Amino acid sequence: MSSRGARASRGPRPRRSEGSTRFQAERRALGKIQVHFEFQQALMHKIRIAAAAENLSYADYVRKIVGLPYAKIQRPRISLSFGAEDLERLAGRYGRPDADPQALKRCVMDEISSQLDAADSPDDP
Repeated sequence: MSSRGARASRGPRPRRSEGSTRFQAERRALGKIQVHFEFQQALMHKIRIAAAAENLSYADYVRKIVGLPYAKIQRPRISLSFGAEDLERLAGRYGRPDADPQALKRCVMDEISSQLDAADSPDDP
């Protein structure tokens, strides 16, 4: 018996469940519309500060204010893209002989931490 005959004897292939979580999420996403808001610069600054204080994205902070469901940021991070020229520039800045992205990432993190720690410390009179 051919493999085709064996397949036919098992009956029709089961359909993917229309109610599966993945397909439900895709259907919900297709039904959404995206609305862009342009706030005055001062108000946008306040939104950024308040959202950061509550560990929310700007959009989720606005959703919270207007009573819509929202989600707290699970793993806050900042993503930066570095081209080859950026990596070379950073290697020079930090006195590194190579442009190793991981080593440079640590240097950037150290500099940002130092900069912000210094900004938090009171100035000596």
